[in-house]
Amino acid sequence: MKYFKAILPLIFIIFLPRLSNGQGISCQEVYEIVTENYDYKDTVTPIGSSMLTRVTYYTLDGDGFVVANIKRNEYDFRGTPYIFCGISSQRWARFKNEGMFNSWGESFHAYIRDYTCNCY
Repeated sequence: MKYFKAILPLIFIIFLPRLSNGQGISCQEVYEIVTENYDYKDTVTPIGSSMLTRVTYYTLDGDGFVVANIKRNEYDFRGTPYIFCGISSQRWARFKNEGMFNSWGESFHAYIRDYTCNCY
């Protein structure tokens, strides 16, 4: 029993970061909330992109979100959805305009990629 009392603080120190992460929201939950309850939606299909299959901008309660379907390989026509948070309507417009006339991948990296959601 004496050893258990000595080890107990060590157990909390080791497992506390993992427990506190569990109190957040999962990216799947963010995705479901946004895609089911959005106020506005705008989708682009980046024709000719070797990276993206579809990119959708959502607003929910004044906040902007992007769901980007990213290809795993050149034969992936659906892509895997990833969600990005804090995307303003101006940032979305720049992504669309530059992607349409230049490169969708470069535009994605310039305007969306760095806005990953704080989720797990």
